[in-house]
Amino acid sequence: MLEKIDLKKRMPKKDYANKFEELSAKVGALQRDIRDAGIPVLVVFEGFRGTLRGELINQLLSVMDPRGFRVYSTSKTTEVQRTKPFFTAFWQQLPNKGTISLYHRGWYFLKNEHDVGDPDEASSWYDISYEQINAFEKELAEENYCIIKIFAHISVKKQEKNLKKIDKLYGDSWETLAPGGVEGIDYKAYHKVYEKMLAMTDTTYAPWHVVPLEDMRIGVIAVFNIIIDSFERALRSNKHKTAGSLSIKKDSSVPDILSTFDLTKTISKSDYAEKLKEYQKKLKVLQYELYKKKISTVIGFEGWDAGGKGGVIKRFTSALDPLGYAVNPISSPNDWEASFHYLWRFWQHIPNAGEVAIFDRTWYGRVLVERVEHFANVDEWRRAYGEINDMEAQWAKQGIIVHKFWMQIDKDEQYKRFEAREKDPNKTWKITSEDWRNRDKWAAYVDAVNEMLYRTDTKVAPWTVVEANCKYYARLKVLETMISRYESVLK
Repeated sequence: MLEKIDLKKRMPKKDYANKFEELSAKVGALQRDIRDAGIPVLVVFEGFRGTLRGELINQLLSVMDPRGFRVYSTSKTTEVQRTKPFFTAFWQQLPNKGTISLYHRGWYFLKNEHDVGDPDEASSWYDISYEQINAFEKELAEENYCIIKIFAHISVKKQEKNLKKIDKLYGDSWETLAPGGVEGIDYKAYHKVYEKMLAMTDTTYAPWHVVPLEDMRIGVIAVFNIIIDSFERALRSNKHKTAGSLSIKKDSSVPDILSTFDLTKTISKSDYAEKLKEYQKKLKVLQYELYKKKISTVIGFEGWDAGGKGGVIKRFTSALDPLGYAVNPISSPNDWEASFHYLWRFWQHIPNAGEVAIFDRTWYGRVLVERVEHFANVDEWRRAYGEINDMEAQWAKQGIIVHKFWMQIDKDEQYKRFEAREKDPNKTWKITSEDWRNRDKWAAYVDAVNEMLYRTDTKVAPWTVVEANCKYYARLKVLETMISRYESVLK
């Protein structure tokens, strides 16, 4: 791809001034249209070192409203970043609807640094595949993100000239400003890596645009035109976007998993109290061992209303050092959260090394309440199974223990608990009219839960269905399950 780019083009200063004025007005106007249409935008700049991308980016940003964008760079990663899944920072930095995240080097820089031969001891952290990158970008594109990827291209002679100019201007201080690693030193090595990158990740939903930068004027005008064309295409696509189907046809291939569990399982109060103490002591020791080895945990709780999630979480966390865990209660997304990709808010709570993140309701809302209540169309919630499996696999690859619990009670038990809550002044806050209304959709939720368990119970992020008609039995089963999981990891 790079060989096809004409690096000999030049633009007279007068022509550049005229085009700059004309195109800058269009870029500014289209940025406002993007904002009004609520389209989130990612602009990624990659390319050879010495292309003066900073200058190129500054020219672009000079004609845009600074309130509508944020600039990031992955030139230098921190030790904390390397303890978390590769894409964590990029998920956390996603733009919300109508705004722009611009990268002066993004996820590609880290991948290329590894492929050329980064001597960094944590280089394996950078070793992601092009397939993973494509999946990340596709996931965003399918949620209406506009992705613009720009590659800055120069010749080896121009690179040498620019680097000498930079060195003369900044001297030794340039090394503290420049990215780590060996980018740009071996032009041929990077040329080979870039050609592969462009070939493997040039997709219809996130295409590459190669910009010649032998002449900065040519480059600036090219980037302006790319931004204009991409914004206009995104606006047209958004205008003609049709609502997906909400009609749900039960998938007969999905087994009735919930019906296989015996909800009569129980345990006496005295036996419960004895085992609870035993299990909590074990958990305290295991938490310390996991912390020493910097092994993190993500635990997700789902279940029927009044299924006992809160009680289980309370008994589990009572055994732990409070400095080492965080409980994240999840409800319907607020307006701010809803302006991002639906998984964005969960990436904000990735635990630090050795810590525990507990979710009281989870990302599975997409395939449960959003499916049943038609907040997500069929294509969206069906697509979510794969997106969720991929996210959990990324967490597990980083060494995070991922486990999920479904708290299963029957309809009669739920009714008893609802009535008890209404009669107890200290528990009335736990019951709402919506809880009663949801009982009318019990069958629809059973179908949704069965399919969720069927499609997202994986080796790295398993589901455990907890027979929860007896609260004592349910609490012990969760604690016992996590003890077993922890012990198997520490072997």
